[in-house]
Amino acid sequence: MYKQKKPFRYAVLVAALAAAFSTTAWSADDLSTLKQEVDLLKQQIQELRAAIKDQGQKAATIEDVKAVQADVAQVSRSQSRAMDVNSSAHLTGYGSMGYASRKGATGAFDTVQFAPIFHYSYKDLLFFETELNLKSNTTGGTDVDLEYANLNVFLNDSVTAFAGKFLTPIGNFFPNIHPAWINKFASRPPGFGGEGSAAPESAIGAGLRGGFHLGAATKANYALYVGNGPKLEISSGGTEITGVKGEASTNNPSNSKLIGGRFGVLPMPGLELGISAGTSKVGVVPSGGTIESLRSYSVSGVDFAYQRKALELRGEYIQQSVGNLASSVAPQGGTWKTSYVQAAYKLTSKWEPVIRYGKFHSPLADQSKRQWGVGLNYWVTPSAVAKIGYEWNQGQLGTANNDDRLLLQLAYGF
Repeated sequence: MYKQKKPFRYAVLVAALAAAFSTTAWSADDLSTLKQEVDLLKQQIQELRAAIKDQGQKAATIEDVKAVQADVAQVSRSQSRAMDVNSSAHLTGYGSMGYASRKGATGAFDTVQFAPIFHYSYKDLLFFETELNLKSNTTGGTDVDLEYANLNVFLNDSVTAFAGKFLTPIGNFFPNIHPAWINKFASRPPGFGGEGSAAPESAIGAGLRGGFHLGAATKANYALYVGNGPKLEISSGGTEITGVKGEASTNNPSNSKLIGGRFGVLPMPGLELGISAGTSKVGVVPSGGTIESLRSYSVSGVDFAYQRKALELRGEYIQQSVGNLASSVAPQGGTWKTSYVQAAYKLTSKWEPVIRYGKFHSPLADQSKRQWGVGLNYWVTPSAVAKIGYEWNQGQLGTANNDDRLLLQLAYGF
């Protein structure tokens, strides 16, 4: 009201004075008095303009303050979440680059891998973990796989319940050794991944795991799980079983569950012995057809690991078997089995030679392979390693499994 009415009154007064001045004869004293009044009026108008301008500046300042207050409130909320001592998040993972030269063939940089791992925990109650595996492929694209994603609930000091996709606790290599910066050799042992693999890699389901003491000096650990049943790989003609798929799947055509697990014992410092087993039913799914009658499936294995000072020894035997079914389009089952032993010794904090022997047997002759491998590792840091290795392979003539290989690898765990 003040901003509108007062300037209006002054304007009317000025107009009236101007009109009166133009039509009336004024004395000198009257003119002097009028001049003083006009000067006073101008001063008041200037003061009014300044007041109006100052009022606008004050209004803008209030809006700025409100905006700053909103920003502060948002930052405060973010800090509150970040400083929540009940929750924590962690990024880890690894990356690797590799070169392979097969005897009698051209060499190539055949591996570029990035595997970020995300951890989130709430108090000492919940723990979520997931790993992505990104790899360059031979067509110039990128393969993206979900290695695992599972939620863990800590029930007590000895029991943790878990559910989701997880690395199968059958054997020790896939759950604990397979990352490139942990695996001492520049390649996986024969039969651990690839065609006709003898070791299941992952599962989708739920289970329990934990550890406890057996007496004063002996420790034990265990993992039990139930997951979707395994799936068979069939030849292009549909008449031969070529393997059991190692990667977990969210569908379960056999409607059977795989029940399995591993039990490990540490009888002395540095030594762990493990035994694994699992059982299920599995069926052939003909191309474009429905699943056949079910047949038996089993997996079993033993493993050991020993470390003393600079010496590390480890080994594993694992097999998975599929039963026969006379009425099937692929009646013959089979057993895929693999084993390896490996020794590594740190000569210094940087240099570490390694030697490995592995053997993979398959019902299909072109999948079977024996292998000797030697390598030398240079540890740039405790989690960054440069490897050189050489494999002597013995397989079916004319197949890649019979070709020796030179391997180079850089791996970094972060």
